[in-house]
Amino acid sequence: MCRILGYLGQPVVLKRLLYEPEHSLLVQSYQPKEMTSGVVNADGYGIGWYDPARGIDPFVYRHTLPIWGDANLPHLSRYIESGTILGCVRSATAGQPVDLSNCQPFQCDRWLGVHNGFIEQFRQTLY
Repeated sequence: MCRILGYLGQPVVLKRLLYEPEHSLLVQSYQPKEMTSGVVNADGYGIGWYDPARGIDPFVYRHTLPIWGDANLPHLSRYIESGTILGCVRSATAGQPVDLSNCQPFQCDRWLGVHNGFIEQFRQTLY
């Protein structure tokens, strides 16, 4: 099951949330606790954040690599600061591809969203 990070507060450098806490998103990707299915969260990841000084639309950085496999993220995360951050490390549902379109957070206009799990018979629930 995916692991999700949500932060709303005073602006903080992203590196502090991703790498420094004892149960950081990085640690949860390779050593998750209480995981009901799967072993690691290695099927992609994503981070989304807002910078009010640059407008109302969020920024999103996603990758199909595991979070620990992206050599750019440690450097990049030192320069991102925000008071509103969403992140997710993914453990793909069986049968679902490891594809950028499945990496969260999802963005629609000025909104960011994350979810955990899946909806059975999703297409049938729409009608």
